[in-house]
Amino acid sequence: MLRITKKQQLSFGSTAYDKIPEDHMLKLVSKAVDFSFINELLADSYCLDNGRPAKEPELMLKLL
Repeated sequence: MLRITKKQQLSFGSTAYDKIPEDHMLKLVSKAVDFSFINELLADSYCLDNGRPAKEPELMLKLL
């Protein structure tokens, strides 16, 4: 089951993302490429009413 999760900040302090330099390669790729098409592309592969909730395909691709 695929569900879109809301992004929430868990603390009031700085996040790990804020500690990464702005010129880091992965930050530049994240700003340049919109990965949201992955969720739409793979939506038919996930069952909405059976099984455990799945992680977003977009997140899984970024983890590679």
